[in-house]
Amino acid sequence: MAIKGGQILHVSGGFVIDRIQTGGVSGINVNEDRLEELGNVEAVGTIRDIPDLTFELESYDTTTELESLLTGGDNLESAGTAFNLADFVPINVLSPFKTSGLFTVASAIAIPELSLESMSYSFSLSDSATMSATLRGDSVFYIPGSAFEQLEDGDDTTVLFTFTNSPAFKSTISGSDYYGLSVSVDGERMRLGTDYTNTATGVTFMVAPPSGTDNIKIVYGSATSTEYLQAVHDTTKPAGVRGRDIYVRLGDGAATPTYTDWLGVQSANIDWRVTLERDEEFGNPQVVAQDFDVPETTGSISMKPTSVAALFGQIQSVAGVSGTDIANATQDPPELEVEIKIADPADGSTLKTLMVTDAKFTLPPLQGSVGSKLEADFAFTSSSGALSVYKGDPA
Repeated sequence: MAIKGGQILHVSGGFVIDRIQTGGVSGINVNEDRLEELGNVEAVGTIRDIPDLTFELESYDTTTELESLLTGGDNLESAGTAFNLADFVPINVLSPFKTSGLFTVASAIAIPELSLESMSYSFSLSDSATMSATLRGDSVFYIPGSAFEQLEDGDDTTVLFTFTNSPAFKSTISGSDYYGLSVSVDGERMRLGTDYTNTATGVTFMVAPPSGTDNIKIVYGSATSTEYLQAVHDTTKPAGVRGRDIYVRLGDGAATPTYTDWLGVQSANIDWRVTLERDEEFGNPQVVAQDFDVPETTGSISMKPTSVAALFGQIQSVAGVSGTDIANATQDPPELEVEIKIADPADGSTLKTLMVTDAKFTLPPLQGSVGSKLEADFAFTSSSGALSVYKGDPA
């Protein structure tokens, strides 16, 4: 027997992340330094730094559930709501492992305080639309039981928050016992001994957390039995979306842009990424926070033109020229709007819209090949690095 994919879940913010194809910790990088000394033919010892952990997630989900989760939402936003990935907040991911053939959790992994590093959206004619996220953290806990993320509301008065499923298991880090594996308030990570103390029954804050809705997040593990039935997955959303329900449009860069459908599209992708910088401090075995300066957004659109006129017309469009003017690869291109709309195959309603408002295109390299139809790849870069993701159509 072996552990199968159907036994592994990923949960965050109180709901199961749907349509995952691959997901989990893909790397744990622990920098180790071996110390030696004069007069000693053996090493004195090995010192390990705080781990640098990578968590990757690939999903066929074409709703904005994940974007909402990553930006601190509850997936109840109204249609037209925009999500800016640069506004991400750290999330806690729980990975329950179900027993073979059953729904009961046997063990679980908790990966707290994950910060978004990159998000990629990929679309093609015959493959399902894919969304891939890469997150970075510093901790992973292997729990011989169930993992829990307890959400609490601060009220400016209460300091003691009891674990709903106590007694909690402990994990020892640098000689300290962590029952609350991760504790955060308003997205800020709390420090054991400075901001809170903990026991097997709960967490006590030094200063009462301020009022707010679910502004306290506590991750812990215990022997309390939990189950995840098949029904926990959202069956109202599409299983996947193919190219026939994906629309690419190009704006003209005007103050009130006019959009035209980009015809002949074979594939498209948009990649958003940041370079995370970790904040650490003396006396703390966990990373305080991770931040970045400016995001970068790039992408490409591949088209199979039906005629020479269609190809050169599209080249003129992205180069910002018309009529008999000649496009060239040296001239600085205009900033244009790129819109990718994903429709629900069931009823045609818009599930999600990706928008880059300041895309600058590189003119396509064109190379013919015997026995193949010509495809032209139009790569672009966002001048500001901004990517907006809308629930449904933009408001």
